[in-house]
Amino acid sequence: MNGEIFRLPGKDGRVVVMHRPGSPTTSVIATYALGFGLDPTHAPGTAHLYEHLFLATLRALMTAPVMARAQTDADTMSVSATVPAEAGQELIAALAATPRTLAAGPIDDDVRLRECRAIDVELSEWFGNPLLVAGHKLAALATRRTQPARFDECRAGACAAIAPRELQAHAALQGAASPERLVIVGPSPAEEWLPLANLLGPLAPPVVHVTSSSGWGCLGSRGSVPGADRRVYIGIPLPLSTAEKAESLQLAAEAVLHGRGPLAEVGDRVGARFRGGSVVPTAGCVVVTGSWLLENSRQREAIGIAVRQLEGRVPPAVLGALADAVPERRRALAATSVTLAEAVDAWRCGYGISPTGATGPDVDEVQHIVGTGWERSVLVGARPARSDPF
Repeated sequence: MNGEIFRLPGKDGRVVVMHRPGSPTTSVIATYALGFGLDPTHAPGTAHLYEHLFLATLRALMTAPVMARAQTDADTMSVSATVPAEAGQELIAALAATPRTLAAGPIDDDVRLRECRAIDVELSEWFGNPLLVAGHKLAALATRRTQPARFDECRAGACAAIAPRELQAHAALQGAASPERLVIVGPSPAEEWLPLANLLGPLAPPVVHVTSSSGWGCLGSRGSVPGADRRVYIGIPLPLSTAEKAESLQLAAEAVLHGRGPLAEVGDRVGARFRGGSVVPTAGCVVVTGSWLLENSRQREAIGIAVRQLEGRVPPAVLGALADAVPERRRALAATSVTLAEAVDAWRCGYGISPTGATGPDVDEVQHIVGTGWERSVLVGARPARSDPF
């Protein structure tokens, strides 16, 4: 059936297939437990360098043209690639072989140093954006993980000191030859991918177990970050109860950041302009980050008071408008195999819009998610003396 999603039997159902008859391409998203949250303490930046070398090795193993990109977040590395339909099996084989090659084989020093220089450029640009820095620190706080908070140690120059043995140890630690999840979108029927599902090796248990419920508690306010003399930042962890609530979680994140949402209302109360924010996907939740632009020191304290007093509810008209827009977004997501693959993966992860859903998200569930996250929010840059846990 065109557009039908299949979760294949086999190793923990880690292979998801979207069958699209007639598609000229096959798209794949592979997720590995190799994120910087699992970096060795003495070698921060290992996962970032591994990500770059992963793509270089993947391209070297592919004989067909391949377009690939990758990013490292707090917990995983995701690689997405699109190839001509006839090269789909070759791409899968390359994705499976690349981590094994990096873990067991020699790593060319010239390639490693070239990618280190590329990372230096990336990090120089990255650390020029204090909102991104705050977002990742808040994601670490919201999930009670200390490792992602070390991301600020991966600054320019740190990666060049990482030796090949560090990369091999990092890969071996997580059983890197086996991805946590594969999402495949293409013209081949789901049955053709069954051998792949059965061949995946055992999934290594994570070094740090992350819970998405009672472990958060009320986190309150924290110290400052770059730029906090002119802004106050907030991080709001929005929980995911079940995978079927992924759309409600997505709408909750958008509602919080809306121009008439609760964060903008706080700014209106104290006269500080809400500057918008972003959504940081992490384990078991997404963390909404935002900031207000300050005009004077009194606004910093006033924001902390306003956050404590606000219930965090979103105006019904805002939620209604967001929910009404979901059908059109579904059609847009299914327009190409690339966007469809990304949409399927995001939805399965718990922070996306279902590309094949028939019903809209429940508005009451959206309000519940917003309220729960608001109670567990974290302020960064507000004065600790006046912004106790709330």
